[in-house]
Amino acid sequence: MAGRIVFGAGSAGRIGSLLRGLGARRLLVVTDRNLRPAAEQLVGAAGEAGVPAVVFDGGEPEPSPQVVERAVACVANQPIGAVVGLGGGSNIDVAKATAAVLSHGGRIADYAGQNGLPGPVLPIIAVPTTAGSGSEVSAACILSTPDDNSKLAVVDQRLRPAVAVVDPCLHFTCPETVTRDAGVDAFCHAIEAFTIVAADRFPHQPGVEWPVYQGKHPVSDALAERAIELIVAHLPRALARPTDLEARSGMAVGATLAGMAMSNTGIFTVHALTYPVGAFSHASHGACNGVLLPPVLDFIEGVRGAQMRRILDLMRSEREHAGDAVRDFLRQVKAPCTLAELGFPEERLDEAAEIAHGIHRLMAGSPRPTSLEQLREILQRAMVDRP
Repeated sequence: MAGRIVFGAGSAGRIGSLLRGLGARRLLVVTDRNLRPAAEQLVGAAGEAGVPAVVFDGGEPEPSPQVVERAVACVANQPIGAVVGLGGGSNIDVAKATAAVLSHGGRIADYAGQNGLPGPVLPIIAVPTTAGSGSEVSAACILSTPDDNSKLAVVDQRLRPAVAVVDPCLHFTCPETVTRDAGVDAFCHAIEAFTIVAADRFPHQPGVEWPVYQGKHPVSDALAERAIELIVAHLPRALARPTDLEARSGMAVGATLAGMAMSNTGIFTVHALTYPVGAFSHASHGACNGVLLPPVLDFIEGVRGAQMRRILDLMRSEREHAGDAVRDFLRQVKAPCTLAELGFPEERLDEAAEIAHGIHRLMAGSPRPTSLEQLREILQRAMVDRP
């Protein structure tokens, strides 16, 4: 997890004392233009602590490595002592990648894969403004590579933030669609962490002595179960009343717990499919995950019966199948339920299946071995809704 988690309403306003504790003398704040006012508040708090700050507001959804290059160039020849990621998972991931490049040079692609960093990175402070990605506690940064409709993943324990400042008040102004899709993303993280292959059977990458991802185990199960409960209880409320502090706090805790779980267990088929589906449909990451989660649960139900029953209990659903309970939840929060709703072109179904099948680091975590043809069937099942 992150080195330290600071949680609570107004906690972002006290970031100055955290910076003093880290010994940072100059700060880079990575964010996007929509969050510039919040960034200026952080700059003010840092300034009161005697820490000058530079703001890079060029963050984008599904950022590419070029965004990282622009962030690095923004502080060329300046002695940066810490990097703040302010925003959703995209901005926090850019902050992580920027810290890595500022620390070790080169390009972020040089460190792709697991445990590829040569040493520690600048302290990273994650300040999430959405309850979704879990990047505030994870060891991964994920960037988009449009040329091949895939992702660049850099996974290293040294990318876990030194501090995660989880202030639910920053979520009040999060747009409804972003709140929903981010919440669905966190829900998917919890479910995948709860149903992934067990730790004693998890296939480890050759040559990686201490892998970040381990498969499910009792600690991750406890985190994931609580995350499922919190998200199901609080996401509808946060959507109905955006300034409901209790609802936003419940979602913030749920997303962070889900991030803690999945950043240790790993994730599997849903995310493997989401990468090409998102590239071809241009739909949000969370929306794609939501559409793909039910048919994946249908597919693995036969080997995850106990977990499916527990999911139904946690969701307080009277459905017989967990996949159907998730479909009901997506309808409740008015999230897309089919690939057709996402605008996914059906003629690219085979191509999406092939891309997902080739993402071995994710597909290896499936509790049920999955052929290319079975991936096609999962996608075909996601094209239409079920009652």
